[in-house]
Amino acid sequence: MATRLLSFAIWAVVAVSAVFWLTRLLVRADAAPPHTVTISANTAVAAADLSRLLGATRTAAPDAAPEPAQDARYKLIGVVAPRSAAATGLALIAVDNKPPRPVSLGGVVDGSLVLLTVNHRRAELGPAGGAATVRLELPAVPEPNRATRALAATPPPPVVSPPLPLPARPLPAAPPQPPTGRNPAVMR
Repeated sequence: MATRLLSFAIWAVVAVSAVFWLTRLLVRADAAPPHTVTISANTAVAAADLSRLLGATRTAAPDAAPEPAQDARYKLIGVVAPRSAAATGLALIAVDNKPPRPVSLGGVVDGSLVLLTVNHRRAELGPAGGAATVRLELPAVPEPNRATRALAATPPPPVVSPPLPLPARPLPAAPPQPPTGRNPAVMR
């Protein structure tokens, strides 16, 4: 009996495996969406990737990317400007698309640049004790919507109809209760 069960289990595993692989091999792939672009095998990118896979190293140094403008590296997120010259100000500055950090007046922003001045919409950076080399400004605040509605365009107030009168028919009276044999005056 044990050999029969073992034989059945082996053939069941073989059948399950055959069904699995047949469904994998005979299934048709989904069509690509119409906006996709196919890449041919003779492009330079495919050859470069294959050469790197086979162990080739690059012999020519890649061209250095042009250095972005110094102003482009810094982004002013917010300012806390002093009301008087005696108070210190703060600026919230992001360097190279990193999270912004607060910098106090005279604090180092990046390398040798320090925060020189802070106004209500602007911060200036430069070397310590030198002239400002980078001027950062907050983006302009959009003008608030001050449009008013024309009086002719306002809809008239809704007309409320008076409530409908109730029917004049009287409600039926409750049927009289038969006496229970007890005197209500005694049951207090």
